[in-house]
Amino acid sequence: MNRKVLIVDDKTEFRNLTKTIVSRDYEVETAENGLAALALLQEGYRPDLIVTDLMMPVLGGKGLLEQRKASGAFKDIPVIVLSSIDKSEEKIALLSLGADDYLEKPYNPAELMVRIKKILK
Repeated sequence: MNRKVLIVDDKTEFRNLTKTIVSRDYEVETAENGLAALALLQEGYRPDLIVTDLMMPVLGGKGLLEQRKASGAFKDIPVIVLSSIDKSEEKIALLSLGADDYLEKPYNPAELMVRIKKILK
């Protein structure tokens, strides 16, 4: 059975690029923001990992992390945050909220895959 990865990003090009890279090894579902991702989870979709952008309209990556942490059903799904924000304080805050990893955009596709494989090991 293939592992499932949910990719959450408001930018269509970036979401599709990440999907193309990750779908070589995993089943991929996508959502355009954190609210759409939560709706998928509430409908019963259970990914093994969530890869989310930080800055998105409606509900961003930070809000998605907070909602996931508050939920009994989704709190154990690991999350990798992708962001163009390169501030140590932001990384610390997100890791404290429960992010399992943080990768800066633009990311190296090989590095993303290594990080995903490490978390899903």
